[in-house]
Amino acid sequence: MTIYLLPKKKYHLIFALYFVIFGVIVALLTSFITYHFSIADIDKEFQEKSKSSMEFSRAALDDYLAASEMIVSAVIQNELTEQYIRSDSSDDKRKLLRLFQGLTYANNDIMQLRYIDASGKENIRIHRHRKNQKLHIVSESDLQDKKQRYYYKETATLNADQFWHSNIDLNIENNKIEMPLNPTFRVAAPLFIDGRFEGIVIVNLLFEKIINLLTYSENFNIYLADQNGEIISQPDRSKSWSRYFKNNPDMSALFPEHVESILYQETFSAEKIYSYSLGELFKNNEGIKLIFVPEQAVVQELQQANIVLALLLAFTVILISIPLSGLVSIIPARLQSQLAKAYKVIRDDAAIIDKNVMIARTDKHGAIQNISTWFSKVTGYQRDEVIGKNHNILRHPDTTLETYSSLWQTILEGNTWEGQLKDLNKSGEEIWLNTVITPEFKDNNSISGFTAISQDITAQKEIEKMSVTDSLTGLYNRHKLELLLSAEISRFKRYQTPFSLLLFDVDYFKKINDCHGHLVGDETLIALAKLLQENARVTDWVVRWGGEEFLIVAAGTDIENTWFFAEKLRTTIAAHNFSVIGKATASCGIAQYKEGESAEELLSRVDSALYQAKQTGRNKVVKSTDPA
Repeated sequence: MTIYLLPKKKYHLIFALYFVIFGVIVALLTSFITYHFSIADIDKEFQEKSKSSMEFSRAALDDYLAASEMIVSAVIQNELTEQYIRSDSSDDKRKLLRLFQGLTYANNDIMQLRYIDASGKENIRIHRHRKNQKLHIVSESDLQDKKQRYYYKETATLNADQFWHSNIDLNIENNKIEMPLNPTFRVAAPLFIDGRFEGIVIVNLLFEKIINLLTYSENFNIYLADQNGEIISQPDRSKSWSRYFKNNPDMSALFPEHVESILYQETFSAEKIYSYSLGELFKNNEGIKLIFVPEQAVVQELQQANIVLALLLAFTVILISIPLSGLVSIIPARLQSQLAKAYKVIRDDAAIIDKNVMIARTDKHGAIQNISTWFSKVTGYQRDEVIGKNHNILRHPDTTLETYSSLWQTILEGNTWEGQLKDLNKSGEEIWLNTVITPEFKDNNSISGFTAISQDITAQKEIEKMSVTDSLTGLYNRHKLELLLSAEISRFKRYQTPFSLLLFDVDYFKKINDCHGHLVGDETLIALAKLLQENARVTDWVVRWGGEEFLIVAAGTDIENTWFFAEKLRTTIAAHNFSVIGKATASCGIAQYKEGESAEELLSRVDSALYQAKQTGRNKVVKSTDPA
């Protein structure tokens, strides 16, 4: 019997030795292949990340330029502008000045808003002080002749409905570059009345925020350059603006081997240099380029991570092969059975989760790595349509950048974020997700990625919306107004933040119903509701008060600025062409919340102001008196 056991033991030792040798060979070969392909994929990964960052920058810049053109259009297309030019009266000029003030007040990026008449002389100029942000109406004596300025000459040659864009420049005052540096961008358009050129409207915009947005990245050093090879912005901001400061490096100094390719190709990529053109978004010939260069620290981190991964893989395989070599000939069947059972349990559990839980896993930069089947069912996107892309493919325009900034700040600090997100599915339909995002960590406690688990609460949100929404116009109803007023009064008591109410009533609405029928009356109310929403600020709440009355809660606004806002809305309504009925007007009462009064008292005051507006001629704005 002893003779029988000895060969068996020897056999086990030889088999174990072979298994260890085989494990070492597999470990070394696997580690080498893994490291080789990982290094090869670094450049491809950076290129994909640069494309994702560029797409976000392009979308943000496109929105900004469209909004800038809307400011100019708001002046050119306004009835007050035509009225002033036709009459040239001081009273009409005052009204137009209020419009300029209101537009400038509503947009903190406006540095100057001007109307230059057909002779080239400034007629109206609103200026914002850079330090204190206060608005200043430039006096008649300080208005200048601009007919020789390039922006006036070039804009004057355009047709109606065309816009002119300046280059991205530094602001120059009295022939000197303003300090600290003040990047500026101008948008202008010609003004025609009855086919006759009456001058131009031009807005000067503070452009530093947009430059910062375009050049911010955790992974890249981003350069902003023009078609002449001049650097507008680079990571070392003290060396930017080579066009103005000749000692600062231009593209020839920074990218000597690639400068021609970057300048004359729409997109260009070389080893760790990626450039994209933004020139098509501007109505100028500046040929703006975004150039991405991966940060060296990020490159080194990825390379070190690949080395660690390869070594860890080799060590793990070897470490496992040693004890397994002793077991492989003793309990193979039992081990195989146990592994098979464990695998089946895991597979079954994973299948249940995959089919019933909405899960998405991303890398630390937000690129989607994997999704569950239920994620595909809720969003409509198949797996191959989202892998490698960012979650912003689901982003709803209503979800603010502040929400995403808060979300990213939380998870990048290693904390779990939980909240509700309004998104869009593949078909463009609105969906609501109750989402929990949890960071995943490497062994060194650095973040490796994120796991988002979501619950579809769209149906619940629809029910909530129906309870606070007017069925005809889609605006908030009186029930929602009670909640809004309660919140604003609480905010006032805590922070002394002012707020005001605007109550609009369509003039002679009964005649519309009597002459055209209730269906046309309803269509008019729907159109008016849309008009108020489009012209209200993001912080305002538009509510259908009842019948033909609409109420706006203007947060953070005192009575004087509310009057400007109400006048703007009143003139916008009067200038609008409604379907079937044509023109219509509205009367408005306004009231600012006074300390100590109730919501009912505030509503009573604004209602009284509206009544006074209708009794004293209609189509006007009347301020409420203080409460008794």
